[in-house]
Amino acid sequence: MDNKIKPAFDMDHALEVTDGDTEFLKELIEIFNADFPERLERISMAIKEKDSNVLNEAGHALKGSSGNLGLTRVYELSWKLEKMGKAKNMEGANKIFKQLKEELERVKNFVSQSGWEKT
Repeated sequence: MDNKIKPAFDMDHALEVTDGDTEFLKELIEIFNADFPERLERISMAIKEKDSNVLNEAGHALKGSSGNLGLTRVYELSWKLEKMGKAKNMEGANKIFKQLKEELERVKNFVSQSGWEKT
């Protein structure tokens, strides 16, 4: 599998959270994929409107769900955005947001491949 496409995914952690139930993990990923576009929109609007409170909240929510699923890079980037919101310092938020969108696209592409849960 091409490393440019494969996201940062801690499969061991994700399987631990789901007690090794890959079908449940696939369901959770489907829910995550359905939710993240709205979360990205909230983050985007927070950055455009310089609303640090919304950035904090939206970053925190995405951090939590991605952390539970073992999506380590999404977790890290969301955490950075959350911290920026909390500190009321939005400098560099656009760059991190762009990286976050790219990583989420990698996640989406990765889990659309047959057998991804067996890697």
